[in-house]
Amino acid sequence: MKGIKNTLEGLEFNYQRRSGNSTKQIDLAIDLLYKGYKVEIRDHWECGHHREANKNLFYRALKRLDSEHNLRHLIEGGKIKIDKNKLTIEFL
Repeated sequence: MKGIKNTLEGLEFNYQRRSGNSTKQIDLAIDLLYKGYKVEIRDHWECGHHREANKNLFYRALKRLDSEHNLRHLIEGGKIKIDKNKLTIEFL
């Protein structure tokens, strides 16, 4: 593992509703996972300090991993670690 990164790093946000920020953050999270980083999910809304927004983004990232990257296979193969308390995801 290269270290830990969060989904607020390196993106510019448009603070209007439905502007694609969450999708950009999920794309970034998956990209960082495949680059070997542990990813902490932090939503752009209220600078990532709102726990419910962070949890919502976390579960949206997991849903994307499930639909596009076969999350079940990753879990069953012991290839991913998901911490629902810390809202982190990492490949093992």
